[in-house]
Amino acid sequence: MESRAMHWNEVEWDDFHPQVSRKILMGDQFMMVMYRFDKGLTWPAERHVAEQGGYIISGKVRSTINGAVNLLGPGDSYIIESNALHVSEFLEETILIDIFSPPRKYLLEKGKGFAPDRV
Repeated sequence: MESRAMHWNEVEWDDFHPQVSRKILMGDQFMMVMYRFDKGLTWPAERHVAEQGGYIISGKVRSTINGAVNLLGPGDSYIIESNALHVSEFLEETILIDIFSPPRKYLLEKGKGFAPDRV
């Protein structure tokens, strides 16, 4: 992949779920996704091989990772190790950036599925 700069405001939101929108940037070794979640949505429990890290831009999230519950808000981050069970409850409209390594390319191949790695 060639190096490049990008501007999130130039990428259109993909409304792949009635309560979730996303913007995606993918390299060879990582995938970065900006998500917008509606208030009240719960992302179902899932686990995946990719490591995941994120940064909360706005909103409030109750994040449960391997049973540990944390309340996260603007400026907070998280790291989810490979195959860790995790679930997120969005207490306010929330915008965050998730980073996955390796990329979860199959998210796109599965027809834009919602939490395809449910357990």
